[in-house]
Amino acid sequence: MTSVLHNFPDTDAFSQRIQQTELDYYVGSQAGRRTIAENYVGLPYEAIE
Repeated sequence: MTSVLHNFPDTDAFSQRIQQTELDYYVGSQAGRRTIAENYVGLPYEAIE
């Protein structure tokens, strides 16, 4: 996630486009937002009684 959210001065044009595409996926689609949520919060689980 760090490589998607930060701009590094030595990044070439191709890598910048890949970075922008990944960021667009994460913030521009429900699947991308779900991926972030599941990785940072965890997958849903059933309560154990």
